[in-house]
Amino acid sequence: MASTLREERLRRGWSLTRVTQLTGIAAADLSMLERGLRPAFPGWQRRLARAFGLPAAELFDGGAVAADGGRNCTS
Repeated sequence: MASTLREERLRRGWSLTRVTQLTGIAAADLSMLERGLRPAFPGWQRRLARAFGLPAAELFDGGAVAADGGRNCTS
């Protein structure tokens, strides 16, 4: 999970600061999430999936995914 999120972020040339701007998730939390040191809460999964324009299942292949795959996110 963590490496997928980091790989996708780096592939797009996005910094942690950029992802923070898009999601409202603190850069420190994103860093810990990418390193597997923090769980991906369902609300975070939805926000990250929306920011990346991908289903949450593609970013979080090893963790629990929201029932809708993060496609219908409101948070």
